[in-house]
Amino acid sequence: MSATKEKIYWVPLESSPDAMNKVIQQMGVGASAAFSDVWGLDDELLDMVPQPVNALVFLFPLNDKFEEPRKKEALSSENKVSPNVWHMKQTIGNACGTMAIFHALGNNQNSIPIGGDLAAFFEKVNGLSPEAKAAELEQNKVLAEAHKSGAAEGQTEAPAADAKVEHHYAAYAIVDGDLYELDGRLSAPINHGPATNVLKDGARVIRKYIASFEGDSQEFSVISLGQGQ
Repeated sequence: MSATKEKIYWVPLESSPDAMNKVIQQMGVGASAAFSDVWGLDDELLDMVPQPVNALVFLFPLNDKFEEPRKKEALSSENKVSPNVWHMKQTIGNACGTMAIFHALGNNQNSIPIGGDLAAFFEKVNGLSPEAKAAELEQNKVLAEAHKSGAAEGQTEAPAADAKVEHHYAAYAIVDGDLYELDGRLSAPINHGPATNVLKDGARVIRKYIASFEGDSQEFSVISLGQGQ
């Protein structure tokens, strides 16, 4: 009888541009990309976000109000997903922040120059299934260390790797003219329909999620990915 595979955990990543920028710098992306705060979702505040925006990262509370409808959307026969969407399953515990980074950059490889260890990973997993990509990530010690460096960059003390977390990350990117929600916990990306502006169109979807939440809006945050200096 084969031994049960031990689950891998990464230290949870703080929802801050500084932490995310440290992660991608450690992965070798360099100055070609940068994360920035999105201070609000109305048009006036969205206009303050550095342009152009290539993707969004959304932090939200983990609860059934969000999970169940999203799971159903991902499984729906009406959820048509382009084969060009880069998607990876999340099998590493508490790695959702860095998973959102992978999804944001993985779906912008033609518009953001990516080098270093992350470029090597993207090349290695090109064409693999979401599950096979995840298996490759589990074996990648270099990217695990890059994540660890970013997790230590936060303004608050990092929790234990296997700590129970109450929030989760998803990414938004436009592929082949449609806006996709990318979350490694879901069975597939969610197609939110035609889009031309990931910041404005992504904010529209996120506003609906927040409006359905009965609680403190401070439990949410949004970060943009754009081109660096």
